[in-house]
Amino acid sequence: MKKILLAVGVVLLLLVGGFVAALYIYPKPQIAAATQQAAPDFTLQDGSGATFHLAAQRGHKVVLYFYRGYW
Repeated sequence: MKKILLAVGVVLLLLVGGFVAALYIYPKPQIAAATQQAAPDFTLQDGSGATFHLAAQRGHKVVLYFYRGYW
């Protein structure tokens, strides 16, 4: 009987510990969600050197992928 209670206690301890650890590993975002809001306009160069204006893409869906490259 002691072994069963000990096993249950260990399992509960691991579950609670995992929950507490998850709160620190996956913190809440620091800014409010900005879904369905227009992004601020910007201009930058793409990989081929052409100029990209976000304002020119209004009305279209845009996915921005920033790749930091090799060090």
